Amino acid sequence: MKRYLGLAILISAIGLNSLSSFAAPAYGTHMPKKGHWHWGWQTNVVLRRNLEREWGKLRSYQTFITGSFGLTPWLCFDGKLGWGNIKNRPENISRIDYPGNFAGGYGFRVKLYRHATDKIKSVFGFQHISVHPDHQYVGKEKRKVILDDWQFSFLVSYDLSRYFVPYAGVKLSRMDLIEKAGDIRKRKRSENSELAGMILGVDIYLDKTHRQWFNLECRFFDEAAVSLGVVFSF
Repeated sequence: MKRYLGLAILISAIGLNSLSSFAAPAYGTHMPKKGHWHWGWQTNVVLRRNLEREWGKLRSYQTFITGSFGLTPWLCFDGKLGWGNIKNRPENISRIDYPGNFAGGYGFRVKLYRHATDKIKSVFGFQHISVHPDHQYVGKEKRKVILDDWQFSFLVSYDLSRYFVPYAGVKLSRMDLIEKAGDIRKRKRSENSELAGMILGVDIYLDKTHRQWFNLECRFFDEAAVSLGVVFSF
């Protein structure tokens, strides 16, 4: 078990040392059975996402209660509700810190392949996160922002043991900052949205029945983010 935890820490370190990442967590390949739920808690830390032109870069911290429901044996719905903040550093002014407020998200995953022994799985997913922090003032000008994050992903996992299931994949993501400054509303687009990013993650199970587990995930190349969650199957 110590060896597996060491590998999980290594995966996290790779993501944290990458230079530019952020998008919604991809959840991994463990999907709920038809008619069943996965409930949990998740924290998503956005280390950096570059925006186009002089709009600078973003950071964000988000925490959620998550729920996934199995609609069919091969399709599940993912949802989340929680809290998030935004830190924006444009090139022409000082950093603007928007205090945390409501955040939420939704998505789905489709199981594309499962080996007969259940050791190898592949999953396609779509995820969206929206963060609505409190407003902030720049001088006398009131500014309100929304973080708008979209992601498509393809993941493959391999069961190394009953307790340790790493996965990897690719993604396309876009994360915009929708800003209203006075009466002017702008959508500040993310930089390099056409580039594919990479996902490295791991599910660490606490029992042989796979009813309780930790999920650790890093995303990089097109952006830099790490997420950590604990999930319970019902």
